[in-house]
Amino acid sequence: MLKTCSVVLLAIAMSIGAAQARHVIPACAVGQPTAWKCNCGSAAAPVLCRRGQWCHPSHVMAEGPFCGA
Repeated sequence: MLKTCSVVLLAIAMSIGAAQARHVIPACAVGQPTAWKCNCGSAAAPVLCRRGQWCHPSHVMAEGPFCGA
């Protein structure tokens, strides 16, 4: 019984992980124009750059990275 429950829990955890992986947005290359939507920041709240924008790091500690031309 314990083995069956373990297998079921593992299968559920794997399916949830696979579902979340589909929504992962790739990281931007800093200092390069983007060809698709990408994540410029590594903080909890992502900074999403659109196609053609550049990912700029911020040198101020209170500010995060930003997207621009």
